[in-house]
Amino acid sequence: MTTVAIDFGTSNTVVSIIEPDTKEAKSLRFEKMSKVFRMKLNNDSVSEIPVIPSLVFIKEGHEFILGEQVRTRRLGCSKPERFFKAFKRDLAAEYRSPARIIEGKEYPSETVAEIFLKEIWQQLKLQHLNPSQVIFTVPVGGFESYSNWCRDLATALGIEKVQLVDESTAAAFGYAVKKPNTLVLVVDFGGGTLDLSLVRTIASSSQVKELKGEVIAKTQAYVGGEDIDIWLIEDYLKKQGIAKKDLSNVAWQNLLEIAERIKIKLSHTEQAKESWLDEDTFIAYDIVFDRQQLTEILETQQLLPQLRNCLDEVIEMSIGKGINKKQIEKVVLVGGSCLIAPVRELITSYFGREKVLINKPFEAVSHGALTLNSLETIDDHLYHSYALRTWNPLTQEYVYNPLFRSGLQYPCELEHPLILQCANNGQDAIYLDIGQVVEMGKAELSYDRTGKMTSGIVKSQNTYKSLTYELDWQGNIVKSACIAQLNPVGTVGKDRLKIHLEIDSNRMLLVTVTDILTQEVLVYKKSIVHLY
Repeated sequence: MTTVAIDFGTSNTVVSIIEPDTKEAKSLRFEKMSKVFRMKLNNDSVSEIPVIPSLVFIKEGHEFILGEQVRTRRLGCSKPERFFKAFKRDLAAEYRSPARIIEGKEYPSETVAEIFLKEIWQQLKLQHLNPSQVIFTVPVGGFESYSNWCRDLATALGIEKVQLVDESTAAAFGYAVKKPNTLVLVVDFGGGTLDLSLVRTIASSSQVKELKGEVIAKTQAYVGGEDIDIWLIEDYLKKQGIAKKDLSNVAWQNLLEIAERIKIKLSHTEQAKESWLDEDTFIAYDIVFDRQQLTEILETQQLLPQLRNCLDEVIEMSIGKGINKKQIEKVVLVGGSCLIAPVRELITSYFGREKVLINKPFEAVSHGALTLNSLETIDDHLYHSYALRTWNPLTQEYVYNPLFRSGLQYPCELEHPLILQCANNGQDAIYLDIGQVVEMGKAELSYDRTGKMTSGIVKSQNTYKSLTYELDWQGNIVKSACIAQLNPVGTVGKDRLKIHLEIDSNRMLLVTVTDILTQEVLVYKKSIVHLY
């Protein structure tokens, strides 16, 4: 049985398999689609790492060009309205941007991502690989809709078995941290987000020497390498006295590509220089940045302060659970943005050079997912928390009723049934609004009278995402699941439905609904949603 791990990223995607001969994880390279990063290792040898840039260009007639060939042919500069990047960032967000219309056809983020991953699947077959299992890595703080999208995609591709592994746990194992009870801080800083997760490696039982990861604390900031590219160009344009509004879309896209190249060069050199030809005015410019300028921009844009705050947040959360900073044994860096010198230096100074590992920033998640699979990790607990949202007509606000909490082992069931009333007289149906609750640390920055930033205040913030309602980008309900029809119609102030909830061995949420008035069972163990 061939298993493929796909780490679908905002900027780059890594696809890997276990080599039959060596039993080691290997990243796959695809003709035209792959780009090769070269990293110098501690022994001065150079490692070549193939990644697929997460880029899609739609030609006339709805033909698709993907990956590195989009970049090398500069297609994003020629027709930016047909160029898609960072669509994973949009896909994993709570609300998504409106679809782009090209030649009369809509292209939302989901469609673009499907085009991208389906082409990767076709490339696997061209390499005579017919995987019977695929492992998708997913953000540990991501919404359930993203996990379900991965499952639906696997079904559409005809994949026999699909497994989801959280990126943080996979990264820890990807750096060969296999000792039980090791505390590993994963700093995942890619193109779209900055994610910090403190993971403990644990044995699944005293009899079986299998490992899995337990996420103890996590925090997130919605900032990534894509933002740094923009800041570099905005700084350059400001110094040149050029207004962004005076640039064409083609010129702006061209500048963003130049900024990305400069950013990468500054990861290993003190100064970087690129040439830009303004194709509107035919004036040539030299764009030069040094590492100190980059550091100042990251400070001014609050990225480095935000990173410090995120590190403080995850440590403070850990202390609340009886774990101090000294107990963290390893700090592993994941994502291309971790290679940026000021970022790398800040993390190293925070924890000490001996703890920080950065030799697998691109491959750790994908390789770690395969390691977890080979260890036959038992996935028997929930990664997320879930709640029932109801409307209180008296206070005119939502009430959130906790149902199942993160870390709970399944199969399981709610100890006591839920009792629901109607919100309006004459109501003929009751909808069950069950959603995912994501708890994140959030820093509030404060400033003194001179404008100097002071230390951030750490607060816990819960975000709710409905699983039984689907919203468009404007927040309007476009799809809902009616759970029970009422006959006779309901009356305000009277208990009407008794709801019994359980999670089966496949993580499927099942609901049974009884009408209290008629004693009729309206719904019996209906499958509502697949949980993660």
